[in-house]
Amino acid sequence: MNVLFLMLNYPYDQKREHMYKDLSRKFAEEGHNVNVAALLEDRYGDNTFVQDEGNHKILWIKAGNYFGVNKFKKGFTALMLPFYFNNAINKHFKGIDFDLVIYPTPAITLYYTVRKLKKKFSNAKYLLVVKDIFPQNAVDIGLMSKGIVYKIFRNIEKKIYNISDYLGCMSQQNINYLKQYKNIRPNKFFILENWSTIYKVSKLYETEKKYVREKYNISNKFVCTFGGNISPANELEFLIDLADKLQRNNVNDVKFLIIGKGIAKRKIENIIQKKQLKNVEMFDFVPTEEYDQLLKLSDIGLVNLNRNYTIPNIPSKTLNLMRLGKPVLAATDSNTDYNVLITEEANCGLWCETGDLDTYYSNFMLLKESAELRETLSENARDYFERNLTTDKAYQNIMGKVGE
Repeated sequence: MNVLFLMLNYPYDQKREHMYKDLSRKFAEEGHNVNVAALLEDRYGDNTFVQDEGNHKILWIKAGNYFGVNKFKKGFTALMLPFYFNNAINKHFKGIDFDLVIYPTPAITLYYTVRKLKKKFSNAKYLLVVKDIFPQNAVDIGLMSKGIVYKIFRNIEKKIYNISDYLGCMSQQNINYLKQYKNIRPNKFFILENWSTIYKVSKLYETEKKYVREKYNISNKFVCTFGGNISPANELEFLIDLADKLQRNNVNDVKFLIIGKGIAKRKIENIIQKKQLKNVEMFDFVPTEEYDQLLKLSDIGLVNLNRNYTIPNIPSKTLNLMRLGKPVLAATDSNTDYNVLITEEANCGLWCETGDLDTYYSNFMLLKESAELRETLSENARDYFERNLTTDKAYQNIMGKVGE
């Protein structure tokens, strides 16, 4: 097949691994002719070009800056993206008759590109990988009101669901939620969990352990790590409540590490300072390799979601935690089926609803005091990863659905 990937977040850094890089390469390994249309931000200083890797070609499309910029610059880039993508695809992928087109959410900015492609390649199949349900997720956490902008985005969202032949969703609750929308055929849906090709987890040398422990001040500590975007989506205020309760109860051998940037970072820093917490430290993003080293030395991984979410989310960071075999301590909203994933299907962690501090505290202490429980949950996490979260599994799920 001739396969086209439409990607905004496809790392330009050749050393950085990413799930969509893994998937596009897997399609190429299986003998398909793969073409990737990927955003090349202005910050890199290069013009549009094709990176030719045989039957795996990447069209890097220069189209402004989209990530890590203010909302006005991001909005302008979003408006221009369809123009740049359409022109670049027409010019550089001319003469290719696509059979399958794959694109992830939020696909608001790519809808007009998908629509144009569908008119030109009407026999192709169009697969939307559903990771975020926008704009409702922004409304839930107070980043958007249900005004004119919401209505515009909501209208495009409906169109992208309807124009797509398949909707790959992260969980059954995702599917149940989307089925509420009218005019979406039930046979469009299928389960498509996150994936990774990085199978082997190497052990750290003693010199690496010493370096990481000293840098992050975690020697002789029970280490709990949160990594990712620090935003209202995570409601890390609740995590800080847990840290505060532990400190007040004189549980002093614990260290919470919060690694990342985001619009809520300053607020969380101020809370930590006001409460004079000594068991929490915050760091900016670190290199992927060093972050993995830090996670390997961590006793548990942390997953947090805002209590106000009405949409079901499956936090993507769970993939890496399971890959590394880390027990999960989670606090999420009650509308997601994430609790089913980690307490039943994978049985790799403990869960509570965000806001239930007593249960959160009890779950934490249970994990802290039982090395045997942590070891069991760790083995379960890695086992679930190997059975369900590999790139091979994602490829099989996609081909199984497309081939129906």
